[in-house]
Amino acid sequence: MKSNRTPYTKLGDTINSFAAVFKIGRTEHKVTVPAGTRCCLLEGPGERWVVDDLSFIDPKSGLYSDASNYGIPVESSNLTNVR
Repeated sequence: MKSNRTPYTKLGDTINSFAAVFKIGRTEHKVTVPAGTRCCLLEGPGERWVVDDLSFIDPKSGLYSDASNYGIPVESSNLTNVR
């Protein structure tokens, strides 16, 4: 079953590329997010920035599925062009 996209309030772009690690249960994913990647601020309690543009990940991989459903976290200090 496909999940519904969480509404977002702002968009921004990463300033620098960075290595991200995020865990889904016991699975740990490591990925390098390129500079200039579009990110979004998710609404709700515990607002957080996550990668919105996943074009740098193979869409057939488990990593893509987890990143799409749970989000790759981004530090707000690594964002520019917030709109």
